[in-house]
Amino acid sequence: MQIKNDYIFGFDTDSDNHATAALLVYAVYRSRDIKRFKVSTDMWSKIERFVKASAKRARNLSLFLENLKPKICCESISPKWMSVGYKNDLSLLVNKDEDGQINDIVEVAGKEEQREFLTVVLRNASHKIVIDKLLKETTYIIMLVRERLEREKPIEKKFNLEA
Repeated sequence: MQIKNDYIFGFDTDSDNHATAALLVYAVYRSRDIKRFKVSTDMWSKIERFVKASAKRARNLSLFLENLKPKICCESISPKWMSVGYKNDLSLLVNKDEDGQINDIVEVAGKEEQREFLTVVLRNASHKIVIDKLLKETTYIIMLVRERLEREKPIEKKFNLEA
C-alpha cells in the first residue's frame, strides 16, 4: 500500500471539500478569544458538537461561520488564520501602449502587505457539499484541524509565535 501525501490549504487531504471544511473550523478556532474559550480536556468534543450544530442550521458556509463563531468565542476571524495562498492576484499592474508593448509594471502592494479573507475559498466552494461534510464527517474534519495544529506546534515554539 502506497501512502499519498497531499495537502490542500495546509491540511493532510486531497479533497477540496474536506480541506475547505477544515479551513473554516481552523480559522474560527485560531481566531477565538483564548481567555474566554480555553484549552481543556473536553474542548475538542465541544468543538465537534458546535461544528455539527452550526452545520445543521446553515444553508450556506457564510451562515455556518456566523453560527460557529459565537460558540467558540470568536468575535472576528483574523486574516492571519485565513491565508491560503491566493493573495497577490492583483499585485502587479501592467501598463501597455497602443501596440500592446509593455511600458512598465507597477507593484501595487508587497506580498507581506496583502491579506486574505477566505473570499476566494468561499466563492469556489460547493457550499452544500462542504456543509454536508461538516455535518456528517465532523470527526474527520476535526482530525484534519488537530493534525495541522500539531504540525504547527514546533514551528510556533521555535519562533515564539502567538497562537
